[in-house]
Amino acid sequence: MHNLPTWLAKYTASLSKENLHHAYLFYGREGLGKKDLLTYVSNTILCESSNLISCSQCKNCKLILSNTHPDLHVILKEEGKKNISISQIINLREKIYESAFLGKNKIISIPNIESMSRDASDAILKILEEPPKDTFFLMSSNFIHQIPSTIRSRSIEIEITAPSFNECREWLSESYSENIDLAIELSNNRPLIAKNLMDLNILELRSTFIKDISGIIKSGKHIVNISEQWCKELETLPLKLEWMSYILIDAIKHESANEHADVLSDSENITRYLGENSDIFNLHELLNKTNEIWNLFSGDTNLRKEYQLQSLFVAWESELGISSL
Repeated sequence: MHNLPTWLAKYTASLSKENLHHAYLFYGREGLGKKDLLTYVSNTILCESSNLISCSQCKNCKLILSNTHPDLHVILKEEGKKNISISQIINLREKIYESAFLGKNKIISIPNIESMSRDASDAILKILEEPPKDTFFLMSSNFIHQIPSTIRSRSIEIEITAPSFNECREWLSESYSENIDLAIELSNNRPLIAKNLMDLNILELRSTFIKDISGIIKSGKHIVNISEQWCKELETLPLKLEWMSYILIDAIKHESANEHADVLSDSENITRYLGENSDIFNLHELLNKTNEIWNLFSGDTNLRKEYQLQSLFVAWESELGISSL
């Protein structure tokens, strides 16, 4: 079983098999490796070793490696479903109040617990209030404030923070040799996002994004076409919206710090001009609106994405439209 990268390993240092809480909630931004951390901690708790490690040799570890461990329950959204459903938790409850198949610990792993329905959250809460013996809940969230306070209060919360630039670079350098620094910069030090960018041809993706945004700001003539195209590329849509927020943040930095603004280098011409020629109030209002749409698209929504994008683009063109860009 693989070791954790350096920026995640530190979060297991304070954990001990002899003194485990029954529920842990790991939270932080997307792309920091929370799911990998959940998997690692799950495996080490189930391993027959007395320490919080995975030996890879015992019966438990071999069952984990073959994805057949009967006491490891990973709760994910079912295919085609919007949320983790109450029926999944009812099915789980029927299993975990029985004795462990191998006579030791049981693990309930719930990545992205914010994807639970309200009924499912209430059902999990009841289990957390009276947890079965030797049963451990390992949960993660990209949006901690979406988690009910009742669940949070019954869990040990551990915030996962972004690693340093050098930690990101060292990890990415194991697999890549080009455009690493740019990927780290554009991902805001989130290694898994940076890795995805490398796999998606980062230079072309970023170049197209800047071209699209420049066109919207300058004229808005292609708003409909751009929104339709972005909605066809759902894998990168949340990232592009986040980059839109970065442009506004950098423009605000230019307005405030002038020559000393720490901004993304490849969009500096745009952000400097916006900072010098846009109303600071409009920049903040657009940033709030952009973040709202980003949060909407980062989760599940029944709203027509292309209409929401068009509305956002119109607001950008209206408030930032500068013909000489």
